[in-house]
Amino acid sequence: MRQHDSSNYPKDYVSYMDVRENVVTVMRGAGFESEELSDGQRLAADLDIDSTELVEVIVALEQHFGISVDADAEGGFATFRDLVDCVERLLSAGAVAARG
Repeated sequence: MRQHDSSNYPKDYVSYMDVRENVVTVMRGAGFESEELSDGQRLAADLDIDSTELVEVIVALEQHFGISVDADAEGGFATFRDLVDCVERLLSAGAVAARG
């Protein structure tokens, strides 16, 4: 898998698949298998991620992508796709802010 930091993304576009690939890489580093990380997988019910593990995953994503996830948003992560969407949104917002 390719690894990217946020500076490798074009200023006006963030590819969902690139973001997803990197979220998978981060999650693999936390002990998950790529095969179990599908968009619909529920974090608690399917992946058995408790609140402490979720915080660890969020911190790892923040460090990997150079983003800051709102602590209040953490409770809104129900699926793996939610994590990817959040990272993609934050990267896109950062790219827009950098252009403006």
